[in-house]
Amino acid sequence: MSNYRMTLIVGGREINIPVLPAKLNVSSPGKNERVTVLDLGEVLLLRKKGLRILSWESFFPADSAPYTTGQVRDPISIIQAIQKARDSKTPVRFLITGTDLDCNIRMGIESFEYEERSGELGDLYYTIKLYEWKDISPKKIVLPKKKKKPAKTKEPVRAGKPEKKSKTYTVKKGDCLWNIAKKFYGKGSDYTKIYNANKGTIGKNPNLIYPGQVFTIP
Repeated sequence: MSNYRMTLIVGGREINIPVLPAKLNVSSPGKNERVTVLDLGEVLLLRKKGLRILSWESFFPADSAPYTTGQVRDPISIIQAIQKARDSKTPVRFLITGTDLDCNIRMGIESFEYEERSGELGDLYYTIKLYEWKDISPKKIVLPKKKKKPAKTKEPVRAGKPEKKSKTYTVKKGDCLWNIAKKFYGKGSDYTKIYNANKGTIGKNPNLIYPGQVFTIP
């Protein structure tokens, strides 16, 4: 039994139980339900077990003694640490090592009482009850980031050839389509281009044009 240890981890601080209790009470009450069924009578519905409960009585000695195990610390500082965890609703961790029934359980302090007895100055006697604690806070799920696909590079839009703007010409006295074509195209025989583009203005006879008429020069 020399390796048997009971330990409380309170707020990151490891508290050794220096005087092992004469009895450690461990219970896990069932949640089974008895109901009455027509024609069958009373039946038992099996449910999941309840939370584990641990309780014991002992004392924190002011000094080391042959019956103490592990490190002996100031009883008042230990009492204050346990009270602080209880009042702040902070879970603690209870460990038993050195036996075939090793355990490591997160628990909440249900009750904690202590007293100082006459004739035993500095020793603090206590009773403690712990309930198994389960974390039910919502857990944050981190989804893997999707890899962004490289953006497709757009091919530059090739600019088309600029459209040629049609020119206009206002007929003057003495003009004919031959002379106008020669002026714009370099040869009079291309007058048909001007005529075909302005047939609605000129009419059926390409030889009859009048001053002031405006022709489109294609």
